Amino acid sequence: MSKKIAYGGILLSLNAILLILVNLIPVNTLFFLALASLPISIIIMEWGPLTGVTFYIASVILGFIVMTSKTQWLIYIFTFGIYGLIKYIIEKDRPIFVEYILKLLFANTMVLILYFIVREFVHVPMNIISIVIFEVVFVVYDYMYSRFIDYYNLKLKSIIKIK
Repeated sequence: MSKKIAYGGILLSLNAILLILVNLIPVNTLFFLALASLPISIIIMEWGPLTGVTFYIASVILGFIVMTSKTQWLIYIFTFGIYGLIKYIIEKDRPIFVEYILKLLFANTMVLILYFIVREFVHVPMNIISIVIFEVVFVVYDYMYSRFIDYYNLKLKSIIKIK
């Protein structure tokens, strides 16, 4: 139990550092938000989705404290932060095309919700080209997320030896 708490704390601090970098390096905001979404997948793989939900809630609270831009915080909580849990739920015994349909449905729904929340504060241009670009970038993000999970399972897990 103490290893679980310690390792979770280390991953949460890594998550917080990446969210702080969103403030400090404004050029690669989405890159750092995407990197900050990876630790939750480790928590889910090691201790299950319930611990993943706890980690997500802690990262949302910590993100609210450390992120100066609440718009970027909203992007994190609605898309990147929760994606590890959504990916875990969707990728359970389904054909790959159904998985991608569900993932794109999730991503488009969250972006639509974000659009209606954020448009009151920031001008966000929305047209068919930006939607198509978003969907292509999302598929690439999902592919890289899956490669990270594979790399963790094949290489990092044996080096770290959590359990």
